[in-house]
Formats: sequence, C-alpha cells, structure tokens
Amino acid sequence: MKNLSLLASLLGLAAASSVVNVPGMNLEARDDPEDLMVFVCNDGLDEICTNMCYGAYCASIGTGLKYDQPSSSTKRDRRKAAGCIASGGNRCSTKKGHASGFQCDEYPFASSVPINGASTRLNRCVPAAQNRKQGGIISAFYKSSYCTGNNGGKCQFSVEFSNAGDVMYCDKQDCDNDDDNDNEIIGPGGTANPGDSAGDGTDDDPTAGQKKRAAKTRTGLGRRSAGALVYRTSSGLELDLPGGAQIGQRAFVVLPRNTTLWDEQAQFGDPNQIKELHGDEGEDEEDYEYMLANLEIREDTITEEITSAV
Repeated sequence: MKNLSLLASLLGLAAASSVVNVPGMNLEARDDPEDLMVFVCNDGLDEICTNMCYGAYCASIGTGLKYDQPSSSTKRDRRKAAGCIASGGNRCSTKKGHASGFQCDEYPFASSVPINGASTRLNRCVPAAQNRKQGGIISAFYKSSYCTGNNGGKCQFSVEFSNAGDVMYCDKQDCDNDDDNDNEIIGPGGTANPGDSAGDGTDDDPTAGQKKRAAKTRTGLGRRSAGALVYRTSSGLELDLPGGAQIGQRAFVVLPRNTTLWDEQAQFGDPNQIKELHGDEGEDEEDYEYMLANLEIREDTITEEITSAV
C-alpha cells in the first residue's frame, strides 16, 4: 500500500510539473513540429528545388503547406493562378515557342495551400523528367501514414531541401539575381476557363519530355548548404536541413532503389498510361503510381543533430 501511495504521489508531481514553471527548468510547452517532406535536390531535382526555394524564401510563400484533398477543378484553378494553365497553352509549351521537353512547375503544389495564408502562386519551366520525379515524391508522401492517418487524409507538412548547396535560392539568398529572375514568374491568379490548357505535355502532348538525353554523371551526395545543420534520422540518413529540425520530428524521405530505372521512369513516363490524355488538368498524384514500387519510402524521425554543414 505504501508503494502505491508513493507511486500516486510521484505521478501527481509529474503532472503538476508539466503545467507549472519550475525555477531553473525550461518546461514551456511547444507545438508539435510539422512533418518534413524532404527533397534531396542533387538527385535530378535541381530546377524543381530552385523553383520551390524561390517560392518559399523569395516570394514569401513559405515552406509550410497543407494538402487539402482538392477537387480536380480546384487544382485546375490553382494551376491557372500559378500560370501553368493559360489560353493557348502556358509559357513552357512549344505552342508558345518554348523548347520541347519542358513542363510548367508550380509552387505551391496544386494539391496544397500555404499554411501562412499567402495567396501567391508562381511557376518555372523545368525539364519534364524533374517534374515527374517531384510528382512521384509528392504522391508517395500523400499515400504514406503521415497523411493517411491524419484528418481523413488531409495533412500539414513542411517542405525541406537537402544537398542543395549548389541550388540557387535554397540558401535563402540571391533573391534579386537578375540572371535567373526572368525564369520565375508570379502567376496571374484567377480561375481557369474552358478553353485554357497547359499545352506543355501535362495535358494533351503525351510525348513531351520523352526525347532521350544523355544522363548526367552523378556526383555522390552533392554539396550541402553552407551553414545548414546536419541531422541523423532513425534509418541512418544524414541530411542537411537549412530550415532546421527538432529531435523527434518526423521526416519523410524518398530514395530510388534503382537510380537508372528512376531516371527512365521520369524521362519517359508510365509506359502503360502514356497515351492516356489528362484533358487539361495536368498530371495528378495518381498518375505517378507506376514509380512507387521502385521508391524506398522512409518514414523517419530526426534522432540527432550532428554538426553544421561545411
């Protein structure tokens, strides 16, 4: 009985300590951090990361996003707002004189809204293969337990950029770079009209981006962002995260099992669906399921802060 009384006293003390400030101890409660959707930028995602970093850090859209399970018409309106759907095709399409093999990448994703309430949506013309890789990563995240276990599939997360030392804007600087700013276009806003289309391969040109190109030589992990903290995850990954992280924070990382297959899937698209047109809605999350079997989806947690990146 004495043991039970002692246990009850200890539990009561612990409960009281969680809500009462104790001198010399920092017991201030903190909100749970958002789950991290980590993009390893040097893995064939440099242009995609450039666009996301510009939107997040230079256009004040931020890295915090919410997947709100929008309807197809809502996603279409968001692509229009970003400038990726327009009358006669968007600026990345051959219909508007752009080089072939490119697609219009929007930030924030058409499937999401900024947590900070920003209304800006922007776009950048990126290689079609990179756009598909990004689509595969986003699709895998939405199908993971991170999202499926939250609020009926809706979930909030923070986009992070690892191995982005050579990617413009990911260092939160160079926002006024005159050599690149013309590539980043703030969208016109508004809603899509019946005659609007993408015209860049995401709607009515199933062969866009399929021209075989020489594969780039991989250079290992790539350069980490200077000054960014480096963290170890529960699966042993070491990630530099410019935005920082908290111990125990969940981090979602997608890595290809077969990098050659990953590149080919991204370059040529789904061989079973490549001739199925998507109207003018662009490629959606379900269009990337053919990639998932080749992707190692690590649902990690941050376990240790290692050191500052160099």
